[in-house]
Amino acid sequence: MTRAQALETLVLLARRGREIGMATADGLIANGINVIEVASTDEALSYLECRNDIRLVITESDMPGCLSGLDLARYVTRRWPHLGIIVLGWPTVPMPSLAQTVTFLPGQCASSAVVEQVCAKLITFSRPA
Repeated sequence: MTRAQALETLVLLARRGREIGMATADGLIANGINVIEVASTDEALSYLECRNDIRLVITESDMPGCLSGLDLARYVTRRWPHLGIIVLGWPTVPMPSLAQTVTFLPGQCASSAVVEQVCAKLITFSRPA
């Protein structure tokens, strides 16, 4: 991904732990990726409903809000199939109830590994038409 492409990219980051979320956000921002940070699936859904420039959603599997992080991933793959999704935390292998395009990473994954996966996902998932 080029720097220009990264600057046009918006990632929605749903994390419970403020320090971990900040480290992940800082890593993405350092790579020129714009980030919206939220602390619940309710906030995530609000942003997804009102914005059309989000290209990727990162969520923890266990999130506060009306949906769990896994349920958020399920909903996003049905409602916005053009968005990439990364789920942090259990399970670390694909689940049959989730699309094959959902990427799972360990919950305590290093920020650099998350950034690497984000860049790979953004290459795969293009902007909505």
